[in-house]
Amino acid sequence: MKLWNKGILRKIGFTLIIVAIFRFVAAIPIPGIPQNALKDLLTGNNFVQVIGLLSGGMLQSIGILTIGLGPYINASYIFQILSVAIPQIKELYQGGPVERKMLTMYTRLLSIPLAIIQSVVIYTILNRLGLLGDTPTQLQVASIITLLTFGSVFAMWLGELITEFGMGGGTSVIILAGILVNVPTQLVRDIETVGVKIGSTKIGGILPMFTLEGTSQAMGKFAMLLGLILGSLILAIIISLAVRKIKLIYARRVRPTGIGGYSNYIPLSINTAGVMPVIFAISILDLPRILFQYLSTQVTNPTFQSISVNVVNFLSNQLYYDGLLMIITIFFAFFSAYIVFRPEEVAENINKQGAFIEGVRPGKETQAYLNKTLWTTTLFGALLLAVIVAVPNILVQQFGLPQQVISGTGAMIMAGVVMDMIRQVQAMKSMDQSNKNFF
Repeated sequence: MKLWNKGILRKIGFTLIIVAIFRFVAAIPIPGIPQNALKDLLTGNNFVQVIGLLSGGMLQSIGILTIGLGPYINASYIFQILSVAIPQIKELYQGGPVERKMLTMYTRLLSIPLAIIQSVVIYTILNRLGLLGDTPTQLQVASIITLLTFGSVFAMWLGELITEFGMGGGTSVIILAGILVNVPTQLVRDIETVGVKIGSTKIGGILPMFTLEGTSQAMGKFAMLLGLILGSLILAIIISLAVRKIKLIYARRVRPTGIGGYSNYIPLSINTAGVMPVIFAISILDLPRILFQYLSTQVTNPTFQSISVNVVNFLSNQLYYDGLLMIITIFFAFFSAYIVFRPEEVAENINKQGAFIEGVRPGKETQAYLNKTLWTTTLFGALLLAVIVAVPNILVQQFGLPQQVISGTGAMIMAGVVMDMIRQVQAMKSMDQSNKNFF
């Protein structure tokens, strides 16, 4: 079997072209907004770092694609939550290709008002703090909001093109490209921040080789920073790959070979929702902090001002913040797991297929077993997810390290996208081989 075939190479080439278009369009500035305004204002804010990831790494400067894929991803997650309460949306998730197309259309439509809201928030923050210079005219305000919203819709369209014709999930691939593009410069900056100097020499006068110089303390911090990055990546891969196999036994069936019943597995991932619980948890914690931080400087009511200051101080305490982040991440991990994997429906489908779980009776006992298995498996995955999100932040603060070049959230995105691409390549290779054997 060939390592690559023309179909795989064509998909990879198409994906690279779309990513290049995304990066090119992202460099187009928006008239009337200083390019470094948002970066200088919100540097070091966890919520803004997440927005930067969802924008494909475009938060370094204000441009057309600054909002990026955030509204589309949030719209998708909102529909997942609504599917629990609204039967019509639940039917769309459980339906065939026609229902899936309708769900995709509704997601696109919802992402537009979300993009408008986010555009208005960005403009309002920059304008209130005087970062836009003179008071903009109504036409300038409308053009800023329109261009930001258009950029979000354009990024969504590029992502869907990759999903349909390229390699991997389009939104995830664009986010991954944004992370990887910023890794070299950020890594060099972090190394220099801990006090390590980067030099270069040549082996045999020809081949270049980089060298690192610094005090023992600086080298120790560098080793710890490198360990955090590698540890986050390894843990993210474990979380993305780990599954628990629930063995199924199918009823005896007559076959030409005379073989009787056979077994199969239900793969139950320890982290069914990927990085979305983390994104929602950070949003829930940091949006109030940004809001109350703004209100504390604007309101005149002493009681409300005191509440705003106390909320900001509480959420600014890194220990309290990380503790709440872990708790909320675990909650959303469980919530997402029960949305994606519904024990009652799975038990019913197992019964319809004439199968049963080994050692468990069909019916209510199967449902109870699936509930217990889902709870214990998700608990393990949720704890690991909370660790990869919060523990690196605690260690960075305790040991005076710079922010990781690849955060726990970024590591989860990288691991998920790469694993998804590997599975897609393997599926295409297997299909190609099956076609050859058939003909």
